Amino acid sequence: MENSASARRRPRLIVEIALFVAVKLFLIFCLWWCFFSPSHRPDVTPEKLGAVLLGETSAPAATEQQPPLK
Repeated sequence: MENSASARRRPRLIVEIALFVAVKLFLIFCLWWCFFSPSHRPDVTPEKLGAVLLGETSAPAATEQQPPLK
């Protein structure tokens, strides 16, 4: 038979392991949210990809022009 101290430690150990796993999952989610979420992905169009792959250094497209400085 197990002694009473060992029997009492098992549920506590399970709670500690579950809490540790939950914290790790939360931290992994935070890293994903900060670095890999959709809001951090660049807008890639076929024109931009072609310019990068072909090494074109042309002026920005008409839709990407910045307003004139004052």
